[in-house]
Amino acid sequence: MWVYVFLQVKEPLPPREVLEQVLKITAALSYSYLGVLSMSSVAIGLTQDKLVSSSASAFVVRFSRLTPLRLLLEDFIAGVAAVTFYALATIAAVTGLMYSRFSILLLPEKPVELFAYIVLAGVEWYWFSYFLCTAMLALRKPRSQLLGMLPLMLGFSIYATLWLDPGEVVYALPVAPLAPLVVSSASGVDAAAGGWLSYQPWRGSSAITVVEPLPALISTFAWILFLALASLLLAKRITGIPVEEVS
Repeated sequence: MWVYVFLQVKEPLPPREVLEQVLKITAALSYSYLGVLSMSSVAIGLTQDKLVSSSASAFVVRFSRLTPLRLLLEDFIAGVAAVTFYALATIAAVTGLMYSRFSILLLPEKPVELFAYIVLAGVEWYWFSYFLCTAMLALRKPRSQLLGMLPLMLGFSIYATLWLDPGEVVYALPVAPLAPLVVSSASGVDAAAGGWLSYQPWRGSSAITVVEPLPALISTFAWILFLALASLLLAKRITGIPVEEVS
């Protein structure tokens, strides 16, 4: 839909170099911010999965040789793999559709950085869902639709920065600083904090906040550390709940 409906290219087409740059930025925006929505929807599923399996996990750990650390490690690897896979699938789909429509293969400028940022976002989304699960169990509110939809709310808040410039606030939000870095590593333009579709920062607008990699990574690792520690502390204070209380 992004490629065939939202992207309007009028005849006559610009020179190939100009068209390729515009399409590369458009593709990077789509799989960065659509990737955020994909990751947030997977995070909702991970949260519900942990809620349902909380009692079973406690039983398995108690009556088998499976240790809590091994259980957490296996769950962590599976969760990050699932979230990262959805983001990579979005990138592959957009790249393929762009080639199908314009016969131009849009490869990322810095593929290693791009993959690293996506995996890092997957780690952050995993711990966000884990924290949300433990918080819902601690509050005894496993059926709370408001809490259960927080990942998607965060995802749409980040998606809204396509039109709005959050300024320095972008560093205070989980995941948000990574989205501009994904766009930058994929297209080669400056990592604008927002306003991509309204201010068009790739044209050199000075009114847009540029996300610097170091503060963005510090913010990301700080959020991961906070969510992980809070999750583990909450996990020690709760017990499992029956499945019927979740459904």
